[in-house]
Amino acid sequence: MPTLAIIGAQWGDEGKGKITDYLAENADAVVRFQGGNNAGHTIIIGENTFKLHTLPSGILRKGKLAIIGNGVVINMADMTEEAKQLTDAGMTLDCLRISDRAHVIMNYHKKLDGAEESRRGKVAVGTTKKGIGPAYQDKIARCGFRAGDLLESDLIKEKAGVLLPMKNELLDMYGGERCGCTVDKMCGMFETWNESFGRYICDTSVLINDMIDEGKNILFEGAQGSMLDVDHGTYPYVTSSSTVGGGICSGSGIAPNRIKEVVGCLKAYTTRVGEGPFVTELFGEEGAYLQDKGGEFGTTTGRGRRCGWLDLVVARYSARLSGITHWAITKLDVLNGYEEIKVCVAYEIDGEILKHFPASIRKLERAKPVYETLKGWKDMADYDGSYRSLPLEAKEYLRFIEESTGVPVGIISIGPERSQTVDVYKKWWPAQEQ
Repeated sequence: MPTLAIIGAQWGDEGKGKITDYLAENADAVVRFQGGNNAGHTIIIGENTFKLHTLPSGILRKGKLAIIGNGVVINMADMTEEAKQLTDAGMTLDCLRISDRAHVIMNYHKKLDGAEESRRGKVAVGTTKKGIGPAYQDKIARCGFRAGDLLESDLIKEKAGVLLPMKNELLDMYGGERCGCTVDKMCGMFETWNESFGRYICDTSVLINDMIDEGKNILFEGAQGSMLDVDHGTYPYVTSSSTVGGGICSGSGIAPNRIKEVVGCLKAYTTRVGEGPFVTELFGEEGAYLQDKGGEFGTTTGRGRRCGWLDLVVARYSARLSGITHWAITKLDVLNGYEEIKVCVAYEIDGEILKHFPASIRKLERAKPVYETLKGWKDMADYDGSYRSLPLEAKEYLRFIEESTGVPVGIISIGPERSQTVDVYKKWWPAQEQ
């Protein structure tokens, strides 16, 4: 089983960073295949806390290649700060590899992101204003900078001379602040980035496929979640890339038949950041209690996440989109102490019961959750590291998820530490099967 993917099954923030870090123990490489620094992973290792936005979580595992695929958009300045976190902790970047086809986020992308969001007014998407969308726009418009351009200074100067005036004119049209950059200054930035990261840039598609051919264990790491997919999510309240399983192929340069297992990361309840419909959202004291209990504040923005009960309509949809073979259930411990726990199994829209996720935002805004109520539990403190020691009601909750989605639970996370992980099957990599 040389390839394994981790996909967020909700609106992101499902705890993928911890699960990726856990499964990376026996991986030879971890590949990030989409998104930018608008997504964040918080990983706690002993007394150290690492907050990563662009660098793959696997960078924290010594001896593992950490690969940034071509589907990622990279903020080189922010990645420099992330790299400093690691070097300050005594780590190195020797295992980092960056696709020469990955696009680069420029300062004018961030300015355009903010200006466009302001222009939308009441229909603002709620972006992080990190420049992700405009960077992907330039990619599709065939006028973006790619990581490989760092190695060709003459190309940077040529492109900058054309693009800078265009972007300033666009910012003028939006009434935004000009980017304040000259061609020479831009060339200087690229030269600095080249000095920091140029030696890690290569054709990562060749590297990944060669490693698969050699029987190496490759772990693919998604950012955000399935419900933020640009095609299949709650459009227009989505990100600008493909967050579902198919995005692995286009974002890392491998064929579909090379993906063997897909772990869907599913939080034991539901959260989302930003605007958009959220059928199971809890308001008032209920929502605030769950937000505080779960520590639901964004790694990237610090914004409080909207919180609600687990939505199995969403889970089934995500499983179908990505071919999820196992669930990794995260933050199960947060539900400890509830007398009763509600789970959404369907939507009622205009008197009709729907079990499939609709595309219409208007329908979702009118949707009412159809709940089933399960018994809660209060004795998770007795957990000793085994599945057997989990409270009976917690195990019944997990079985309900399995039966409702048709997908078995493979991993259970009951805390932020690596050690607070229940691996039900221990079957993910050949090294664990021996």
